[in-house]
Amino acid sequence: MRRALLLALLVAGACEPTAPVRDCSGCTYAFAETIPPDTVLIFHWPAARLPVRFYADPRGAMPALVATAIATWEAQFLYGEFRGVSVSDSSEADVLVQWNGVVPPDVAPDTGPPVSACAGLTTDSLGASRAALQSKFHVTVSAYPGFSNAQVAACVQRVAIHELGHVLGLLDESPSPLDIMYHDPAVNTPSAADRATIEILYHTPPTIQPPPP
Repeated sequence: MRRALLLALLVAGACEPTAPVRDCSGCTYAFAETIPPDTVLIFHWPAARLPVRFYADPRGAMPALVATAIATWEAQFLYGEFRGVSVSDSSEADVLVQWNGVVPPDVAPDTGPPVSACAGLTTDSLGASRAALQSKFHVTVSAYPGFSNAQVAACVQRVAIHELGHVLGLLDESPSPLDIMYHDPAVNTPSAADRATIEILYHTPPTIQPPPP
């Protein structure tokens, strides 16, 4: 899945944890980039902004997809470093999650091999100073034609979790197809590497502030 920035914000490199994490030695991936000579780009939601407020498109399965994705990411943390909540008023949200194009039917997901039956896009706006985001996160999910409704339903479940991972601060894609943050996720839940990476991220001081409340 793709993540778009109004100004370029790519991530690479690694940071050391400052608090205990689950035992997952060597299975993290990059979440920060150093821009020469010494600018490091790291984002995560501060405790003062929790719970992060998510507005879900009320059509189809989106409210349930967002609620499940929030709960899935909350479960990855040892100390409650992230909490999210769904809100019904988009003007009160920190994150907007919406369908792009045709809304797929709300059906039981396919249990067969994963197929790329949908896509997601997360957009944020990094200010010129690279010190703060300027507006809400926007997430869109699109269903592709030519697949069964059940295949699309399975795909959008994976993609919703993947895109919320970007919103939490996993700004880049994982290089491994075993991770939910792989560019075309084929797993249904975060892996040990996803978990270890986001735990380290949330115990690393951010260089980017969240958008205004």
